[in-house]
Amino acid sequence: MAPAPPIVQRLSWPQRLAWMVCAMPELVKSFAWDAFVLFFYAQMVGLSGWLIGVAIAVIIVFDTLVDPWIGAFSDRLTGTRFGRRHSLMFAAILPFSIGIAMVFAPPAGMAQMQILAWLLGWGLLARCGISFWTVPAYALGGELTRDTVERRLVAVLRNVGNQLIILTVPAVAFGVFFVASPAFPKAQLNPAPYPGFGMFVAILGGTLMLLGALGTYRRARLIEAQETFRPDNESGSGPIVVLLRLVRAIKITPNIGKLLLVAFLVLFVNSVINQLSLHLATYFWQLDQSWTPRLLMAATFGSLLAMLLAPLFLKLFSTRQAMVIGLCGFFAVQALAVLLPLGGLAPAAGTAAIGALIAGLRFLGGLAYGLYVVPFNVITYEIGDEHAYDTGRPAQGLVSSFMFIGLQLGSGAVALLAGSFLGVIDFPVGLPVEAMPQDKVDALAWFVLALVTLAGGAMAWLVSTFRIDRRKVDALRGEAGAT
Repeated sequence: MAPAPPIVQRLSWPQRLAWMVCAMPELVKSFAWDAFVLFFYAQMVGLSGWLIGVAIAVIIVFDTLVDPWIGAFSDRLTGTRFGRRHSLMFAAILPFSIGIAMVFAPPAGMAQMQILAWLLGWGLLARCGISFWTVPAYALGGELTRDTVERRLVAVLRNVGNQLIILTVPAVAFGVFFVASPAFPKAQLNPAPYPGFGMFVAILGGTLMLLGALGTYRRARLIEAQETFRPDNESGSGPIVVLLRLVRAIKITPNIGKLLLVAFLVLFVNSVINQLSLHLATYFWQLDQSWTPRLLMAATFGSLLAMLLAPLFLKLFSTRQAMVIGLCGFFAVQALAVLLPLGGLAPAAGTAAIGALIAGLRFLGGLAYGLYVVPFNVITYEIGDEHAYDTGRPAQGLVSSFMFIGLQLGSGAVALLAGSFLGVIDFPVGLPVEAMPQDKVDALAWFVLALVTLAGGAMAWLVSTFRIDRRKVDALRGEAGAT
């Protein structure tokens, strides 16, 4: 039998665009969850800050146990009709869509523990559902090509997809659902639009998942058919077994441990910013309805500009240098958005000038973050290659799941800290801006500043320690070219 023709490492534009769509559902979930869930349940539903922190932390811990199992299960999945990645991706659509819609539609009149059970149940379904999509989909990005230039484009397109979601979903949220009225000049304080918004997120996320899976299916199956990795015959596939494999994987490929910590810290800081943005925008900066969506979208424009500048940036600096520079810029502007008003060096709260300042800083933060995240995605795939070389088995799914452990832990830590801190300072529920005690608002702002500063410094140092074994990565690329 004649050997199969070699796989062209350069993707077609339909394949590239389908991959870009694959990146979008996770950001749909992240925006809805990070920007609204904490605020909605604290200010609209009336769940206590302690219970919100407990609920979201439980959800994230469960996610953390499930994600590595998903990655390992996807790597080992053989003999299925839709392949090791797409079988799970297709299966994720309904659970996520149903779960996220129900999170935003709790029945009225429930007691505190009933609300907690509602958030836990439907939140677990939504978060675990999206994990069955995101972990194999992210791993797929490392398998679509092993060409260095094409991988950079894959990383850029992933982040373009992310930014398009961040650009459009806030515009729809605040242009269609959360619209100011005489009764609710700050529309996010109106409980009525939240169920409709949850349904919109469910339909949009489910549609994007279906389109992305269909568009990448044929190439993924072709790649799987020509792989030469030896099968993984290790016994045991439960979450605890997989976590033990994580420890073993870090010993084999130390960069995996660094990747997990970096992912934890980056989502820790992003979650601080996202989960408390509505609190800060409403009570600290006191932005009116027109500025709130601009603030949420400002970073997107900066990140889109970064996608255009990334190729030049990576020619001027090494991958590691580019990541450190981008991170330092990102953390600096995020800290300034809180520090300047606290120090009396910013325009007065509630003015157009403070809105313009914060939006400008968010734009610069998005630019800096975009210049960091493209080389970070490339390094993530190269660490997957490095571990595949070390073990002789497919590793993108497992390594991707380890990265998502860090992401989930970062988000969960912030949810627990933020919810608990709101409880510690007894942050009032449902008060109009003018009635909110200033000392409570300032305490929340100092809390955000401290978290961003500490996590940012640790992350910039950690990124500077990455060392990729080029010999192993290049050896895998040579095998792909000879397939």
